Amino acid sequence: MTRKTTLAVLLLVLLGASLALGATITLFQATFDSSNVRLEWEVTNEAGVDRYEIWRKANNEPSFTRLNTQPPTGQHRYQFLDTNVYRGAAGTTSGGPFTYRLSVHTSAGEQNYTTVLNATPSAVQRSWGSIKSMFR
Repeated sequence: MTRKTTLAVLLLVLLGASLALGATITLFQATFDSSNVRLEWEVTNEAGVDRYEIWRKANNEPSFTRLNTQPPTGQHRYQFLDTNVYRGAAGTTSGGPFTYRLSVHTSAGEQNYTTVLNATPSAVQRSWGSIKSMFR
């Protein structure tokens, strides 16, 4: 094979692989927004994406809990507001730090991304979040 043919075949294989993998996530972050946690993620490629799932695990919890499922909409920037950050499994109060996982389900499988919210919310944020979660 000539060098140009080899290069062309390699580019086609790489292009096919990137399309088969589905989403290309360029950002996944969690930040405090008052007494809630705002999750944001950016996508540059949604080829083959079936859905996005958001999961949360507190430091004192044994496993992740699914919070939300989001279908792809082609908007390239997504947000989810975790309004129950202080309510853990079975209604117990969770303790940080919190680990969030973004699961991207594609036709080729699943990709997982994680981010950790290490910052500790203020006493006011924790109290207000706990009070709000009691009335939901």
